[in-house]
Amino acid sequence: MLQKIIQVGNSLAVTIPKDFVREAGIKKGQKVAVETNGVSKTFLMKPPHLVENPSLTPEFFEWLERVGRKYQKAIIELAQK
Repeated sequence: MLQKIIQVGNSLAVTIPKDFVREAGIKKGQKVAVETNGVSKTFLMKPPHLVENPSLTPEFFEWLERVGRKYQKAIIELAQK
């Protein structure tokens, strides 16, 4: 399904189809979690109760992987002490 991106103030927004809003029980003003993926240029919207920990974003895991690679030797040495 294709949706049009609209301007809302200084932000951009995507409308949610009425039928899906009804099926999902989404209400105006309800908060949702939005996950973005810079590699695939995609985003995913989820109700908050389906998100395990909203502070652990894909960007955090990308950062964690970079730091792990950069400091792998030091991390292994510390783990062995």
